[in-house]
Amino acid sequence: MAVDALGRALSDISCAPGKREGKLVGIFYFIWLGEHGRHRPYDISKIVAENPNAGFDLRPEVWGRIGAYHHWGEPLYGYYYSTDEWVVRRHMKLLIEADIDFLFFDTTNAVIYEDNAKLVMSILDEYRREGFKIPKVMFYTNTRSGETVERIYNAIYKENYCPETWFCERGKPVIVGNYEDCQPFLRRYFRIKPAQWPNEADKPGGWPWMDFTRPQRVFLDDDGNRETMSVSVAQHPQIKMGDSVLYGEKSNRGRGYHNGENDPDPEAYKHGYNFAEQWEWALKIDPRIVLVTGWNEWVAGRWNGKPERPIMFVDCANYEYSRDIEMMRGGYFDNYLMQLADYVRRFKGVEENKTFEDHELAEYYNFSDGDFSRNCEGSGTVYTNYTQRNAINKIDIVSDNEYLTFTIHTKDEIDENRDGTWMKIYINTGKGINYDFVLNNTPCANGETTLAQIDEKFNATDIARAEYTVCGNKLEIKVKKEALGLSSDFDIWFKVADSREEICSFEDFYINGDVAPLGRWNYVYRVQNKDKTERT
Repeated sequence: MAVDALGRALSDISCAPGKREGKLVGIFYFIWLGEHGRHRPYDISKIVAENPNAGFDLRPEVWGRIGAYHHWGEPLYGYYYSTDEWVVRRHMKLLIEADIDFLFFDTTNAVIYEDNAKLVMSILDEYRREGFKIPKVMFYTNTRSGETVERIYNAIYKENYCPETWFCERGKPVIVGNYEDCQPFLRRYFRIKPAQWPNEADKPGGWPWMDFTRPQRVFLDDDGNRETMSVSVAQHPQIKMGDSVLYGEKSNRGRGYHNGENDPDPEAYKHGYNFAEQWEWALKIDPRIVLVTGWNEWVAGRWNGKPERPIMFVDCANYEYSRDIEMMRGGYFDNYLMQLADYVRRFKGVEENKTFEDHELAEYYNFSDGDFSRNCEGSGTVYTNYTQRNAINKIDIVSDNEYLTFTIHTKDEIDENRDGTWMKIYINTGKGINYDFVLNNTPCANGETTLAQIDEKFNATDIARAEYTVCGNKLEIKVKKEALGLSSDFDIWFKVADSREEICSFEDFYINGDVAPLGRWNYVYRVQNKDKTERT
C-alpha cells in the first residue's frame, strides 16, 4: 500500500474488485537509451527554460546536432543508458511491485538491441527463480517487420534464451509484426499479432501501442472478443510533440489533457488527467489486455522541420508533452507509477490482505540483490552508487500482548557499521502520505535502540526505548506496542531500509541502499484476534 504525493491512496479490496482471472496489463519498455549516439545530455525542458526563444535559435551550443537524441526531462536515475544494470534491476522490481504482466520491447524501427534485451531477460529470470511473479517479455516490430522478426528469432528464441521469461499464448511466444512479411517457419513458431499504428485504419486483432482516436478503440480477437486497448499518458495526433513546446501547437494532447482540452494549469501534468481518462474508458470497455505506453522512452531525435518551425521533435518534448511513467527528478516524481499501480489493481482486481493473530508469524520477502552497486556510463558522465550495505532478504513480524517484534534477515552476515541509515523500520499507523515512526533510529552498542517520531521532512525525535540483537544475518528489534499507539487489533504499513547514506526523502527510497519494499510502497501488517472479533 501507499499514498502518493497528491494524497491518492492505492486501491485495496475495499475499493477494487477481487482478482479477475485472465486480465493482463503490458507496458511499452524501451531498451534504446545510449544506442544511437553517446554524448552529453541535451534536455529540451532545461534548454527552453533557459532560452524561451530556443525554437528559433539554431546555434550548435544550444541544441545537439541534427539526429542527436534529446531528453525531454531528467529521469530520477539520471540520464542513464539501457546498459546500466543497476537501473534495470530497479525498473524490474518496480514493475513487479506494480503487478505488470508483460513488457513489449520497442523494436519498431528495425533495431533489436539484442544485448539490452538479454540484460532485462536475465534479471527477470533471476527474480523468477527467487519466486517472484515477473512480467514476461515480447517484442513489438513494424519497420521491415519480417526481417526484424527473423533477427529476433535467431538472437533470442532459436538460442532458447531465458525461455521462462517469454510472453506466450496458446503455447507460442507472442510477437507483434506483419504476418505477411514473415517467413512461413516464423508464422508457425510465433503467435503474430498485427502492429496497430495510431493513424491507421482498424486492423483485425490489432495490438495498439497508442491511439489518436478519443475515446480509444478496442480491437477484437479471432473469436470476436474484446482483446486489446491502448492506454497512453499523452498523444500527438499532430505528429510532432515538439511543436507544442516550441511553437504553440494546440492539437497535441499533453499529460494534462481531459474533457476535450489541454488543461491550462501549469501543474496539471502532475495529476495524470489524460492517463486517468484513458484508463477510465478501458475500465468501462473492459478488454482482456490493456497495453500501456510507456515506461522509459525519455528521448527523441532532433530533426529538420519547416522554415517556420525549424526544429522538430516527434515523440516527446517536455514535462507536459511526453509519455513516460518512470519516475523523474522533480516534476511529477513518482505520481504516474503510483497511478499506474492503482489502475492495474482496479482493472485486474486485488487479493485481500492476510490477517494475523497474536503469536502468528508474518513473513515478507524481498529481492536478494540489495547489495548490487552502480558504476556505469550515462549521458556525459559515469553514474556510481555505493550506498548498498546489507541486502535485506526477508522480514518476520510477531505480535503479542505487549510487544511487536521484527526480525530482519539479510543475505550475508550483518554489517554493523551504523553510518547513514542502519536497518531502520519506517512505520505508518495513520495510512497517510508520511510515516509516523522510525524504529531503530538511534542504536547503541549495548543492544538498546530507540523508537522515534518522524515528520514529513524525515526529521526524527526519539520517544521510547526498544531492544535489538544481532546474530549472524539476523537483526531482531522489539518495541512496545503501546509506544506505537497500537491496541490489541491494529493495521500498520511499514518498510525497512539500510543505506550507507542517510535516507531523508521518498526519492532516497528509490535510490539509496536496499529498501524493502522499494520506493514508496509499504508492506501491510494486520492483526485481528479471533477472541475479540471474527475475521472478515
